[in-house]
Amino acid sequence: MIGYGFAGVFRDILVRPPKIYYPGVLPNVSLFNAMHRNPTVTRNSLKYFIIVAVAAFIWEWFPELIFPVLASLPIICWFGHGNPIAYVLGSGTYGFGFLTLSLDWNYINSSVLEYPWYTPLWAYMTMCAGVIFSAWFLYPILYYTNTLGAQTWPAMASGTYDANGTEYNITRVMTADYRLNQTAMDEYSRPYWSLPYVFSFFFAFACSTGAITYAILWYGKSVWKAAKDAFKNRTELDDYNDPYLKLMSFDPRVPHWWYLALLGVCAALSLGTIYGAGLQLPWWGFIIMALVSWAFTLPNGILWGVANQQIGMAYLSEVIAGSLFHGSPTAVLMSMTYARQILEQNLNLISDYKFGFYMKIPEKEMFIGQVWGTLLGPFINVCLMQYVIDDIGIPKLTGEVPTVNWYAAKTKNFYSLSVLWGVLGPQTFFGKDSPYNWAYYGFVIGPAAMIIVWLMQKTKLARNWNLEHYCNPTLFFLGAAMYPIYPMTNFFTAFLASVITMGYVYRYHPAWWRKYHYLTGVGMDCGTQLMQTVLAFCISLPNLNFPTWWGNQPTYIDRCFPPNSKLPPAMQLFPDSS
Repeated sequence: MIGYGFAGVFRDILVRPPKIYYPGVLPNVSLFNAMHRNPTVTRNSLKYFIIVAVAAFIWEWFPELIFPVLASLPIICWFGHGNPIAYVLGSGTYGFGFLTLSLDWNYINSSVLEYPWYTPLWAYMTMCAGVIFSAWFLYPILYYTNTLGAQTWPAMASGTYDANGTEYNITRVMTADYRLNQTAMDEYSRPYWSLPYVFSFFFAFACSTGAITYAILWYGKSVWKAAKDAFKNRTELDDYNDPYLKLMSFDPRVPHWWYLALLGVCAALSLGTIYGAGLQLPWWGFIIMALVSWAFTLPNGILWGVANQQIGMAYLSEVIAGSLFHGSPTAVLMSMTYARQILEQNLNLISDYKFGFYMKIPEKEMFIGQVWGTLLGPFINVCLMQYVIDDIGIPKLTGEVPTVNWYAAKTKNFYSLSVLWGVLGPQTFFGKDSPYNWAYYGFVIGPAAMIIVWLMQKTKLARNWNLEHYCNPTLFFLGAAMYPIYPMTNFFTAFLASVITMGYVYRYHPAWWRKYHYLTGVGMDCGTQLMQTVLAFCISLPNLNFPTWWGNQPTYIDRCFPPNSKLPPAMQLFPDSS
């Protein structure tokens, strides 16, 4: 809850301005408004919502359990069955995912480019342009020209490999106290990444510094004014001509000392936990990671408030923690955890405040409810986690015993990253002797691109063009940085969903869009999440499986079989099962 303490600094900057409107909270606003209108309108709206939710609940059983091939339809791979180029270009799981479709709403809406149904079209299309440029243009060219030995490693992979293209065995270069054995690494191999994974860091560095530049150039004046007025009389802030703000001006606000007290208590508890449990993170490291998260709240909050997207702290926390605590994987793990969670909780409270503005919920009630829910959550999570551990067993949860339902991919990846950055460190990957040392130029490219666009906006030719929307390098770099962390199975369908709903329907059927668009999205989300809950308790926890048939082939769920004899060794997987 350290992030909640920081939220007090940003509530006037990121909540009160009307142009920072948080499109991601509008679906819930639409749902609650539909529930509290006059009886006739409410009855019709809720009836529509229930129909959509039930339909989504029923449908999701097919791609999630009965017919998983519907979750990924690699059309190019199917048409070019046995062709290695068609496999690499068409596979959404192992390749570039050209035109791969998905009929799983859980996949589509929670894809790496989240919420195509709610994100403004300009923002989503800019990010999609970044994905198309990187994953469908740049990466295939680099792969098929074998640039920097690209074909030595899988086409789209985020793993770490040795010089032969096999998975990097970090234990061979690690001492008993989790430090790098340079002699052993020289004898074994330096670590390598696929070029798309290296470029994902380049683009992530670019969008991180680009976001700061974007916030300063486009929103700097309003941010500076709000920051100066933050601790003054509140009536000086009510000059936005915003009806929601005027209505909320009659309710008492949360005093600043509440935030400071919460920040102090939570920071003290965190330091006590770190030192009491021997987690190796020094107090100054904790402060640095907390301050970095605080600093990135402004650019992330502005992006979230206008574009429904945020950069987060994933890449930066890894590099900063690896640089500060090289040789201490536990300290790296703790740094990454605090950096990500502080920013996430900060933005959660800020966006919930905006939701409270729309729903006329007083700030104090929102603050108390958020804190109470966060205090209650860990106890429920621990009890549920212990139940899962006791019922399923550690071997299945950690992947020692393979299962379809439990594989802990995110947890294992998070742990692997902490060991990777803690033992090898950024110097190994981006140092002067590394083939990837150019990735750091992203820190310069991002701000430079934003400054160029900002200067173009000032010219007479482009003065009437909204380049913030039509040419936003930060969002372009953000989209390009998304892959290959996750497979390309859902990108194309998410792209089509955004074009159809936020583009075509919004423009040509505005009456239907205003009345049903958000209700449709919330209904689909509700039905999907209910289905996921039932699936978890009725299928996954009892460790049950649907009978194997043509539509749920266990090795290649999308039935995109690799022609191993025609592929580079790194792309050869399991034997053909066609």
